[in-house]
Amino acid sequence: MPTIGTAPVFVARDAELAELVRVATRPPSVAVVEGEPGVGRSRLLEELAAHPGIATRVVWSARCGSFARPCRLAPLVDALLARSAMAAAHAAGFSPVTGVLRRLIPEWSPWLPPFPENADAETVRQQEFRAVREVLAGCGPAVLVLDDVHCADDDTREFVRGLAASPAAGLSVVVSTAACGPRRFPAPRETAAQLSLPAFTAVQVRTLLDASFGRCAPDVAEAAHRRTSGIAVDLTALVQSVGDTAESLSADKLASATVPPTVRSRVSELMAAIGPAAQDVIRAAAVLGSPAGEQDLGAVAGASAEVAGAITEAVEAGLLRDLDRGRYVSGSPLIAEAVYALLAGPQRCAMHGRAAARLAASAEPFASLIARHARLAGDIAAWTQWTGVAVDNAIEDGRTEEASRLLEAALRDTDLPRTARESFAVRLGRELPRSIAHAGTVRLLREILREWPLSKAARGEIRVHLGQVLINQVGKVEAGRLEIELGAADLGRRQALLARGLVTLALPHIGTVPVEENLRWLAEAEQVSKGEHDAGLLAAITANRLSARMQIADPAAWQEIADLPRAPESAEVCRQVARTYINLADAVAWNGHYPVARAYLTTARRLIRDDHQPYLDALADGTELRLDLAMGEWASVAEKARAMLTRVDKDGSLAAEPLLVLGWYEYGQHRPTAALRSFDAAFALSAGSVPVQASAYAGRVAVHQAGKDLQAARRLADFGLETVRRKNNWVWAAELMPFAVRTMLGLGQHVEARELLAEYRQGIDGKDAPVANASALLCRGMLTQARGETLPAAELLLGAAQAYSALPLPYFAAYADELAAGCFSEAGAQERAVASFTTAETTYAGLGAAVDALRCRRSLRRCDPEMPRRGRKGYGEALSPRELEVARLAAQNLTNREIGERLFLSPRTVEIHVGRALRKLGLPSRTVLTADLLGDIT
Repeated sequence: MPTIGTAPVFVARDAELAELVRVATRPPSVAVVEGEPGVGRSRLLEELAAHPGIATRVVWSARCGSFARPCRLAPLVDALLARSAMAAAHAAGFSPVTGVLRRLIPEWSPWLPPFPENADAETVRQQEFRAVREVLAGCGPAVLVLDDVHCADDDTREFVRGLAASPAAGLSVVVSTAACGPRRFPAPRETAAQLSLPAFTAVQVRTLLDASFGRCAPDVAEAAHRRTSGIAVDLTALVQSVGDTAESLSADKLASATVPPTVRSRVSELMAAIGPAAQDVIRAAAVLGSPAGEQDLGAVAGASAEVAGAITEAVEAGLLRDLDRGRYVSGSPLIAEAVYALLAGPQRCAMHGRAAARLAASAEPFASLIARHARLAGDIAAWTQWTGVAVDNAIEDGRTEEASRLLEAALRDTDLPRTARESFAVRLGRELPRSIAHAGTVRLLREILREWPLSKAARGEIRVHLGQVLINQVGKVEAGRLEIELGAADLGRRQALLARGLVTLALPHIGTVPVEENLRWLAEAEQVSKGEHDAGLLAAITANRLSARMQIADPAAWQEIADLPRAPESAEVCRQVARTYINLADAVAWNGHYPVARAYLTTARRLIRDDHQPYLDALADGTELRLDLAMGEWASVAEKARAMLTRVDKDGSLAAEPLLVLGWYEYGQHRPTAALRSFDAAFALSAGSVPVQASAYAGRVAVHQAGKDLQAARRLADFGLETVRRKNNWVWAAELMPFAVRTMLGLGQHVEARELLAEYRQGIDGKDAPVANASALLCRGMLTQARGETLPAAELLLGAAQAYSALPLPYFAAYADELAAGCFSEAGAQERAVASFTTAETTYAGLGAAVDALRCRRSLRRCDPEMPRRGRKGYGEALSPRELEVARLAAQNLTNREIGERLFLSPRTVEIHVGRALRKLGLPSRTVLTADLLGDIT
């Protein structure tokens, strides 16, 4: 296919080209290449003609014209004229019969034999065939290459068939033809190779783009293939219209680019070359936009007669694609767009109207598609009606996001009738809390509340649902609370809806108010709902009551959880019970009951497996990510977190947990800049979740502490502690406390650290939160060590490690083991120090925390000089002086070239030294090299 960007001359058709070269170099032989228009037949023949493998042969090549009445033997005449000098050089050996070419090629008259005398027309015709054959074969080993032979005149086609039946010595023939149609050139019986060129596959498209621009992202290749269906000429035009560099290419740009002028021109020319009936069928396919049968195409085209012939003609032109089983679709989405753009407005509306009518009359009408066609036909009443039906169907099938999308699109349309506006707005408000809300949808609802005339009941209901979304998904708790309170004023006696709004505020993790305030809202919701018989409402209140008790680690909550229904009868109650288990999983995960949290998620997913609930799914995914991180399943956690970020609104609160997980993972990999960036982003989105905020504070303190910026760490610790203190639920400080205490001790603030621990222990007293108890034990060990009581400190730290291991929380367990080992070593208990360092090193290594594992191995060597060493002979596991010198420069973020210039080494030699240093240190990449890490190496 044509060159794109800086692509090599030819890609993605290597096998076909090799086969044609093989045939061309083994005369006499014939090869036929078939394919639909635009798939690259011509380019393949061009590459053959220029291939080094046939460089010693005379190549006679021409392209057959697509004239309504092509001239006799015109392609052969063009091929001969292109090599006139070659023919003239061999003219002395031509027989008298070649004189008949004087009329066909007057330019050759000076050196051709005389024209035969007294020959009738048929004799002349036969002699012309003989003469052309003689010239083609008489100039040495040769290849005749004819492109688009289906467009050739009848005599040229007969000549090629004659060559196949009676081949000329030393002459090979290669022709290309359309894959179907009345003029298709069937492969002669004597054909040595018959190649069928399909459109490019997605893999071949990626190969082409890789060759053109360097490594290409998979989604870019997929977008290009999806838009063009792999038709080479359109693919080239599309990519070139977007840009000629890798930086200018993206999947979004390829998907949204306008139809390139070359594609519009090609489609226009192809349309002009076919009959009116075929044109209408192609237009109908473009209007329908999806696979359709013969009758559907005929109905939308408005055809009054049989359309089979028109479909055949459209397929032969390459503008319609046969999907088999009587289904057809536009040749590609790009072709459909070009055809659609050529439609006049009235014709386009009429076709959409016929499409809507045809689909509405089917046994199983596709409501959203009918609504789309009705809208494009200008039939507003039918569009409104079928949009409502489509929303009903989506809700019934559990496709809440689709329902929200349909409603939002309708509400944004200025032609939506006033009679439908209020009902559609209320329905959007109802569905939004169950789907993943996007910022644009929230803005739309706020605009509706601000500017549209609504009844009090509708306004109140929309406000309550908007408040739920602002609190649960956007993280704007105060704004959400205000909407619910305003909605309550409008709702009047609609107690059930008011209770739903109030219960949203009841979960302790929400907002900055103390837990007691959240529980007051819960009590108010229960009071308002008295006398209500709505099973879904009662299940929602139960869900938040149990979740609230578990969030504050109430030991008495377990019994009530055991009474939850295992197989709820109604779909709404089933959803509420599933939400209960997801909320409980989240709560017990923060408390440290990790296996229980896993079990709750399994139960929740079982309850909603047949009911697509995007919001609940996202909540469950976020909790599962935290469990993976906590329980040491680090191998895939970063990939899962990034995948989740593509599924949720990047600016919504649902993105906070995957960002938080990424932050802790990057911290464990000693990537402080990336970790801090993730923690900051998670914190910015976590205004609606105090435990996420507290964890983000803990991560930020940990990063600054590791970077020895203790003042910044202390300021952040104070902010985080004040957040928990104001909320009055110290269970959520379990991650923050060890880093806060260590920061205080590092600043010499021993009294403040003891007072903080006393406050923390009082806050978690009586709570069923094993991770908080392990954290308190770790803090006690650090404070005891700070008093100089190393052996008691070691025992406390060892107990903390065991408590963390039991959860399991392996990274914190390894951290406590490492601290315990240091205390044992300081107290002279070297054997116990070696055991604890070994346990910590093994755990760190198992997690993939290479830098932490290396630190423990060094400590082990100091405790146990006889420990076996790995590495090159001469230096063992230690770095050579040159490796250390290079590593220290690499830790300053210098490139291999910059290091080489300083040390008078080649970049390749620097690369080898860096690789050896990393291998000896057990580090995954140079990004984790720091001056501190290398500081004590001599």
